[in-house]
Amino acid sequence: MRSRPTSVINGTTHPLPPSAPPADGGIPDTASQTAGLSGRPGFDSLLQLAARLADAPLATILEPDHPGNCLAKFAVNIPLISRNGRHLGHLCLQPRKPLDDTRANDLRLVAESLTQLMMLTPDKLVTEKLNKQKAFYENILNKLPTDIAVFDAEHRYLFVNPGAISKEEYRRFIIGKDDYEYAAWRKRDISVAHARRAKFLEAKNSGKEIRWEDSLPNAQGDIITHLRRMYPVYDENGELSLVIGFGIDITERKLLEEKQAALVKQLSAQNTQLIDFCAIVSHNLRAPLVNISMLVDCLEESGDAEEHQLLISKLKPVIENLQVTFNELVESIQIRQDLEIKTEDVCLKECMKRTMTGLQAEITKLDARITTDFEAASVINYAPQYLNSIFHNLISNSLKYHHPGRRPEIHVSTRRENDKTILSIRDNGLGIDLVKHRNNFFKIGKVFHRHPDAKGFGLFMTKTQVEAMGGRIWVESTPNEGSIFYIEFANRKRQAS
Repeated sequence: MRSRPTSVINGTTHPLPPSAPPADGGIPDTASQTAGLSGRPGFDSLLQLAARLADAPLATILEPDHPGNCLAKFAVNIPLISRNGRHLGHLCLQPRKPLDDTRANDLRLVAESLTQLMMLTPDKLVTEKLNKQKAFYENILNKLPTDIAVFDAEHRYLFVNPGAISKEEYRRFIIGKDDYEYAAWRKRDISVAHARRAKFLEAKNSGKEIRWEDSLPNAQGDIITHLRRMYPVYDENGELSLVIGFGIDITERKLLEEKQAALVKQLSAQNTQLIDFCAIVSHNLRAPLVNISMLVDCLEESGDAEEHQLLISKLKPVIENLQVTFNELVESIQIRQDLEIKTEDVCLKECMKRTMTGLQAEITKLDARITTDFEAASVINYAPQYLNSIFHNLISNSLKYHHPGRRPEIHVSTRRENDKTILSIRDNGLGIDLVKHRNNFFKIGKVFHRHPDAKGFGLFMTKTQVEAMGGRIWVESTPNEGSIFYIEFANRKRQAS
């Protein structure tokens, strides 16, 4: 029966767990005992430190099952016992001289460090290395200024960076889930999940990278546009392993593209506008200029002072009319060229109140009855100066061209059609023969009834303002019964600044 092995330092013995002798009964090859441990970070350095502290040629680790007679051949052997009681082996040395207490204690500390290092199995080392690599790459992905998401073959999230979901709580929740579960948890519109699932299936089924643009409102209500890509990744067997998706915020680029497109549209229309302007100038300015020329000729030919005074009095209103016409033409051109007109939410009731205040004298004089119904749409996002002008022009026309045989009645209302707002202004006035005047209805200088204040400019300006804001205007009318003007306002979404 073998004696129980002991740990010895300067003759002091410590009991060790039982062990079995090697097959040949001799001292094992120390190189073979440490071969499996050598190379681990810090292990060789600790053995070298132990040898120096003990002033020994070398320090070695013997397996825990070596017999006591093998351990007895070393002047120093320290058992390596883990905290859970597992015997890992012996630190063995052959000092050239006995150790003092300080060096003995230092050796015990080295032995504890070796024990902790030996507890790190190869699997643990590999896991630790992989975790460090994972943290390294995730740190890079989390710092990229794009949103990145990785999905498994069933469209469940494997990874998502802060660029895609900023809140860590939301990122933790979505791992292992799909867009439907996330939408339900966040109480969001399920249509977004439908759209993203469709794109995932397109990439999965086609086996190719896909690209698209999507626009969604952010927390502030601004529309944010992303250029998105999604591409499948396959393993060595050709099976779908994962799908990677990422997106880049292109909101600023889209806004610039929209401005450029508007500029191109404006430039392409300039030739037409110039032709129209020349025709308008020819039509509207020729008569006043001819009148001025004739009056000047008369002034030059006349030698009578009273006749001069009479001609000058006739010349002044002609010049004033010319100035008014010119200013109106300039204003219409400015409206068409203004691409940066500012909009805001405008209350239609307030706009109507302002219009009626400005026309109160005419309303009272005619005893006109004006009613409104803005229940369907009471506020629209529009340029306030344009909307005020539109209301004023159309309602003043209804008053101006009222039927002399009945009390003027005007009804202003709104309704919704899809995402558009329709404003209607109905009156019971003179009406217009659209069969006769349809092609000239909104042209400048065109009048359809005799009236001292008729200039043929109000409807032209109204149409210009409506179209400048992306809307459209049309009319329904029957002579002697009345007219209904309709204005369709485009759905003007807020844009990210």
